[in-house]
Amino acid sequence: MRTIIVAAICLAVGGCAGLYSGKPERVRRPKTEKMPEETATAVEIKWVTECKASFQEEPVGAIAKHKRNEARVRPQIEQGAALLEQASAASDDNEKAGAVKQAINTLRRVLDDAPYSPRATYQLAVAYARARRKECSKLLLKRLAVLETYPDFSAEAKRMILSAQDDPTLKLFEKEMLEALGK
Repeated sequence: MRTIIVAAICLAVGGCAGLYSGKPERVRRPKTEKMPEETATAVEIKWVTECKASFQEEPVGAIAKHKRNEARVRPQIEQGAALLEQASAASDDNEKAGAVKQAINTLRRVLDDAPYSPRATYQLAVAYARARRKECSKLLLKRLAVLETYPDFSAEAKRMILSAQDDPTLKLFEKEMLEALGK
């Protein structure tokens, strides 16, 4: 029994130190790292800078072909415009891309049949701009400016040029657009 008492006294005196007794620990200060540089939050639009199509060629008999087909292609022009509206309203990117692609195909067929249609030229320029094909869009806008010089198509071409200057899709490259329109 004596040993138990001696052991209890030893533990009480020497073995159990107070809760806050002894040297305090040294807390190391964490190394400071430089804050990463903030990146620009604006997303850069990647434009396609080449256009393989040629919209400036004037084939022989094109005006006569245009006059023959002008009434027949009006519903197709409306269909192309409706597809562009549908692309604007679509929430899914695949739906937007599909509608723009259909609009481009429809409006290109219209310009094959009626190459002097200012409305189809303007709508196709907008469709190419939405497809990020800036050069094709600029070539079509130049073609629209040329159509303004033809007396038969001047009035409608002027209306379409005014529409192009106010179009939010074409305002993404406003300087080049105005240059292509000759403004």
